[in-house]
Amino acid sequence: MNTSGAAFDSFNVAAERQIGRYGDKPFLTWYDDQRDERIELSYKTFGNWVAKTANLLVEEVGAGPGDRVGVLGGHWQTPVLLAGCWRAGLCVVALEPEGPGLTELAAVFVHEGRLDDLTVPGDVPLFALPADPLGRAGRELGRARNFSGIVPSMGDVFDDAADPPGDALVAGGGSATMDGLLERTVALAARTGLGETDRLLSGRPLLTLDGVVAGLLAPLAAGAGVVLVNHLDPARFWKRVADERVAVAVVDPAQAAAVLDAGPATGARLRVLVDD
Repeated sequence: MNTSGAAFDSFNVAAERQIGRYGDKPFLTWYDDQRDERIELSYKTFGNWVAKTANLLVEEVGAGPGDRVGVLGGHWQTPVLLAGCWRAGLCVVALEPEGPGLTELAAVFVHEGRLDDLTVPGDVPLFALPADPLGRAGRELGRARNFSGIVPSMGDVFDDAADPPGDALVAGGGSATMDGLLERTVALAARTGLGETDRLLSGRPLLTLDGVVAGLLAPLAAGAGVVLVNHLDPARFWKRVADERVAVAVVDPAQAAAVLDAGPATGARLRVLVDD
């Protein structure tokens, strides 16, 4: 993707180009401050997971361009699911507990800790995202299939890439096409000056329109690294910014206020803080 241009090209074309260009460079670092969890993926590893996920959706689920896939719960595999769905031309729906429209979904993916929050119709394929980084389920999954146990066996190459023909993401009562998300990405990249030598930290929920731009699309577009923090602990913020060499941080206003209340910046060299 070229963030200096007036518009992006296809998400799929651009993602393939960036993954091929940056290879073993660290791309995504995931923290969950409630679980003391840290996971890191290179561009190459991220791309491999994405291709396998797209193959799973097409070959196992039978989903096709324009179908909708529901996702519930913050997880390090959420960005993989988003990109995998978009590779296959699917729309991602950020689910709410007992929300409407579950019967209209091609499949549902749920953090294993939130399986009890949804009642998914029996004819809708259900996958659990295990909390354990090694993919071991920490509870009885019922009829849900273990995503981490299935996806490694899928193909490493996905040849039938197609950008979503309509909405790419439905979240928080709103929706956006891929073109709309990429326009937001251009705007954020221009505002922050995000470049390939930078790392961006996002505390915003990924399954929101602004959150997916900050936490996935903008870093991918720039060839940058991204640090995604789930359940952000304000007391850890400045040390993490310093440890991860973060140049740009994107947080919600409430998170920004909590960070400032937690204490002064120590050892951090943050260039831009976006909190609106």
